[in-house]
Amino acid sequence: MWLIIVVYAGLVCILTALSYALMFKPKCKSLEFTKQVSLERGEFDESFLNLDWQEWSFASPHGYTLKGQYLRGKKDAPAALFVHGITWSRYGMAKYMRPFIERGWNVAAFDLAGHGASIAPRRFYPSYGFYEKYDVKAGVESLHSLFSNAPLYGLFGESLGAASALQYAPLAIATSSREIDFIIADCSFSSAWEELLEQYREIHMPNFIAWPAAHITRFFVRLFRGFDLKDASPSKAVLLTDIPILFAHGMEDSYVPTTMSVRMASARMSNNIGLTELVLIPGARHAVGILTDQMRWLSAVDAFIDRVFLKKKATFNSAECNMPKKEESR
Repeated sequence: MWLIIVVYAGLVCILTALSYALMFKPKCKSLEFTKQVSLERGEFDESFLNLDWQEWSFASPHGYTLKGQYLRGKKDAPAALFVHGITWSRYGMAKYMRPFIERGWNVAAFDLAGHGASIAPRRFYPSYGFYEKYDVKAGVESLHSLFSNAPLYGLFGESLGAASALQYAPLAIATSSREIDFIIADCSFSSAWEELLEQYREIHMPNFIAWPAAHITRFFVRLFRGFDLKDASPSKAVLLTDIPILFAHGMEDSYVPTTMSVRMASARMSNNIGLTELVLIPGARHAVGILTDQMRWLSAVDAFIDRVFLKKKATFNSAECNMPKKEESR
């Protein structure tokens, strides 16, 4: 009997230790490595690198510097910020930036804390959007400084970047004027807690081992990382803002289940919270929807952005009409 208890406790402890290590000590790839791999995959070519990219940096509210790059487009063109996934870098967002660069957009991308060229204290990364959302906010504010005349500001995120963007969304409307006009969230998880449980299901871990390991992991995260896995929750955040959001997800994604985006989009739609759309890409695995079927992905995104722009224009015209008129001088 004692042997069974010891073996059971050992399995729970091993799973807890592995879970914590994989979540909070990921092997982040260097900027050069991500650039070379992305080149080899055909996500961009040398001509993309030879564009007039400018180095860019801005301060995180957590006290470190975040680094990235930007490219100016046509005068008075929209501006967009791109946020990458875990362990990768800004180069992972090139596949999303390319079509918008071709259209003359102003674009910018930065490395999240602890990724690429952005160095940060370990306790700040990764937090699955809980802390990253404040860095995204700082990035959006810097985007406004770079492209102050843009008629539209967009935010594109992939995986962790998407989850961070969605958790930032309620912060974007906390000021007197909205900081961002729309969000494109590609393959975001619904919460760090749900993603942890999903990974256990993916490896067919029995519930009697997975459940206590998940709760012990959650306890250690609260103790050592200062946040709750259940609070790193895009699914909660998207219900607190009416910012237009398009959820994109590959239908063969086994890393972050497609159902997570479906549920978040459905929750907003059923509660009539802002413009909400969903595009699912058949045959696409995690974070390759735009590469698997670029036409479907871009068609959905283009139509969504057109609706956002028309809505913003109508709101602006309505506000102008309702402005008090000055009395004519006599």
